[in-house]
Amino acid sequence: MPYVNSNGTEIYYESAGAGPAIVFAHGAGGNAAIWFNQIAHFKSKYQCITFDHRSFARSPAPDSTLTIPNFRDDIFAIMDHLEINKAHLVGQSMGGFSALRCALDNPDRVSSLTLSCTPGGISLPNPSKALQELGSRGADGIKATMSKKTFEDPALVQLYSSIQAFNTEFSFSRLYNLSRQEDRVETSRLKNMKVPTLIISGEEDPLFLPEQLSDLVPCFHDARIEIVTDAGHSPYFEQPHTFNKLLQEHIQNYSQ
Repeated sequence: MPYVNSNGTEIYYESAGAGPAIVFAHGAGGNAAIWFNQIAHFKSKYQCITFDHRSFARSPAPDSTLTIPNFRDDIFAIMDHLEINKAHLVGQSMGGFSALRCALDNPDRVSSLTLSCTPGGISLPNPSKALQELGSRGADGIKATMSKKTFEDPALVQLYSSIQAFNTEFSFSRLYNLSRQEDRVETSRLKNMKVPTLIISGEEDPLFLPEQLSDLVPCFHDARIEIVTDAGHSPYFEQPHTFNKLLQEHIQNYSQ
């Protein structure tokens, strides 16, 4: 299996297709496998890179190394290993923390940024009740963030659970270092980041509400938001056709 060493940790990754590169960073409920709908759609024209964040699935790591700077470095380590100078970054929930940090710290290597259901490490003034209670519910709490329409498809919910089960060492307590004060993103930094940014929100996302993410748009130099109906916290999984269309429209103008 393909691995790259990043700051002493072996990070699992996959690469499919050829063309301008897209790096997909999963959330706390997923791993590299969760992006199957996006890989199938984009690999005919793009090089699609997925990976297991450190401590997830095939990338075991000590708790002390689970920091946003390390997550950032892991993405760049994969890009360096694959000799990719610049890529489109797509971050879902927790993965948005990784992707936004890449764009802030090294914008010359980011063609475009897509933040899916995530503030990317920007502090929100009034965190939702669902977000505050998420840690106490564990992995089941993530699954419960899906839309009513998604729950009408038991096979789809089971698929998500099956992929999530590969995260054998997962617990929210292990992710404590991801919320370190020194790694929080101040909105004052966003205006100087000229990477074109698309924010995608699920209309029924109980964690990061659409109105909360909409309020962030003016903070960016170049950003817009799209809200996906019949989707909760995982529109890339719940409404992949709509998600892929929005992503395609966003990145096609910025491909090398």
